[in-house]
Amino acid sequence: MTHIEYNIDNDGIAFVTWNVANVPVNIMNETTMPAFFEVMKQAISNKNVKGIVINSAKNDFIAGGDLKWFLNYNKSKKVCFEMFMETHKNMRAIETCGKPVVAAINGLALGGGCEIALNCHHRIMSNHPKNRIGLVECSVGLFPGAGGTQRYLRLIGIQKTIQYITQSKKLTATQALKDGLVDAICEPDDDINALAKKWILEQGNSIQPWDTKGYKIPGTPMGVGQVSGSSEFFSVSNAMAYKTTHGNLPHIKNALSAIYYGVGCGIDRALEVEARYFVDTLFSKETKNIIRAAFVFIGDASKGKSKPSGFETKKVTKVGVLGAGMMGAGIAYVSAKAGIQVVLKDITMESALRGIDYIKKQEAKKLAKGRTSEIKIKQLLGQILPTDSINDLSDCDLIIEAVFENEGLKNRVTKETEAVIGNAVVYASNTSTIPISQLAKASKNPTQFIGLHFFSPVEKMALVEVIVGEHTNNKTLATAMDFVTQIRKTPIVVNDGRGFFTSRVFGKFINEGISMLSEGIPPAIIENVAKKIGMPVGPLAISDEVNLKLILLIMNEDPNLSSHEKALQKTISTIVETHGRTGKKEGKGFYEYPTNKKKHLWKEWATIFPVNTTFEEEEIEKRLLFSMVIDAYKCLDSGVLKEAKDADVGSILGLGFPIHTGGVMSYIDYIGGVEFEKYSQQLAAKHGERFELPESLKKQITAANGGRVFYEF
Repeated sequence: MTHIEYNIDNDGIAFVTWNVANVPVNIMNETTMPAFFEVMKQAISNKNVKGIVINSAKNDFIAGGDLKWFLNYNKSKKVCFEMFMETHKNMRAIETCGKPVVAAINGLALGGGCEIALNCHHRIMSNHPKNRIGLVECSVGLFPGAGGTQRYLRLIGIQKTIQYITQSKKLTATQALKDGLVDAICEPDDDINALAKKWILEQGNSIQPWDTKGYKIPGTPMGVGQVSGSSEFFSVSNAMAYKTTHGNLPHIKNALSAIYYGVGCGIDRALEVEARYFVDTLFSKETKNIIRAAFVFIGDASKGKSKPSGFETKKVTKVGVLGAGMMGAGIAYVSAKAGIQVVLKDITMESALRGIDYIKKQEAKKLAKGRTSEIKIKQLLGQILPTDSINDLSDCDLIIEAVFENEGLKNRVTKETEAVIGNAVVYASNTSTIPISQLAKASKNPTQFIGLHFFSPVEKMALVEVIVGEHTNNKTLATAMDFVTQIRKTPIVVNDGRGFFTSRVFGKFINEGISMLSEGIPPAIIENVAKKIGMPVGPLAISDEVNLKLILLIMNEDPNLSSHEKALQKTISTIVETHGRTGKKEGKGFYEYPTNKKKHLWKEWATIFPVNTTFEEEEIEKRLLFSMVIDAYKCLDSGVLKEAKDADVGSILGLGFPIHTGGVMSYIDYIGGVEFEKYSQQLAAKHGERFELPESLKKQITAANGGRVFYEF
């Protein structure tokens, strides 16, 4: 099986070409890396070879390491460390071989692909608009482990190294040239291999900067072995990292440590430091969780792997969006960006044009940052027809209703629209709470009626809940799944039920936060603890965003409220009706929203709910997370969700559930099934039946016998 091709031309230039078989991109793993190093040894030892060009036979250079291999790695830490030290040894042999080595970067060079390029004496990158180079391992719970931290450090200095690595920054060819990560750029039509060969024959340097005497790290007065003057900078970096991660992400902490200690020693010792921290990271449960959730589960979901089998991929050519508010405009926007013709319909042309204005504002932000052009904006807007005429929907092949969350209004719009569209057209409702089977009663074709629950703002949020009603058929589901992947969103399939999955489970998070406030726990404590455990925003702040009036309306329409929810309903009613605090829209909710000033928590809550000083921070953490986890399991147990991984994907992308835990179901394994059951019993005894585990989950935990309940690594 071909992985690495090797040819020597008449001028003595060896071309080492990555061409990994049976995959669309070149990846680094236990097979390809030994093959690469073996070919490099041949080229280095051949006296007739004057220089070496490392290139790719695919559209991209090297995409990076095989994350599934990392996830399933089952050897010891010692063996893993020795493997990475052997990798460093082989890469140092390339750097010090005495022959010039050039990276011809024709496409993406990310992660390990970037590290191989950094290992070369000269780097040429094609200046194609889609080409990027960068160390992106932190985005999947790792950090560079093939020399990236140390070579970045020695090429671009401490500050940019920390920034670029921890933020997984991908650089264009122009930016990479400016920063010194590549030495030259060329146009896409240029012969990059010929340029690489030309450099070897005409210049041909074969010594890395860090192997020269008196070398200093860029931007610092430091020589090798000196760290004075850098401690203050690293202290600030550590503080900033902790403020963002709250210590939940060991890969960020270990990346900073590898960079810090790498400053004070020579390249070989620095690479050993990196290897030790990398191995610790790879073996952490947080990293395993992030790789599995972000790369495997979310990756599979984004490809539409839950789509029913037996249906050919169907492309939507024209979509009708009903309602030009923020949600409808957002759906129209992402559809047009995917090349789909859009009819954006509202009751008046003025309202429809407000939707267009929303899209223009989003594009104006991109234009200001140089991410689009006036021509592209004009083309995009040309794909969207704003209208107040129902007849303009007649030739659409998909309809998405995104009107106000009112069942009567939605039913009326359904009947009006179905009167003018074709009988085979799929009709989707962007509802967040109303059962799809209930809404489908207004449709003349309930088998072609489905839910597409987008999240706000649509252009930024990746998740879409595809909600299957009682009569929705598989053909309709397949069409909906194809559309979601066509607009580059991530679908999860959810069976019908009040609140579906995300709205229902997130409601538990909000409810628990308000309950704790009513118990006298200071609101600042509640909000700060929520962020500490990894939630992007606290339950009180998100309640203000949703609006307490709407939360109360949804609760009032639910006939199956628990005793805890009924008590909470009274609390919210008092906050809204007695104290007039409803949310951000009105400028006063749990927070105050002064004009042109930063929001802050209302200072009078202690006069309504007397302060309770007996709270425990750990209990607050567990209440917020357990409330979501237990209800998510109930969704799985009752058939609202088909698979545990759908709960993990939905909770991470839709709820912002802490990714280092792996998601809402993986959280049980993150803290251990036995420990989870034990703590839930304590919470139930103190706070009520909502924290009691279903018997089926107890049986799963018992059957695991101290092992993992849901997924094996």
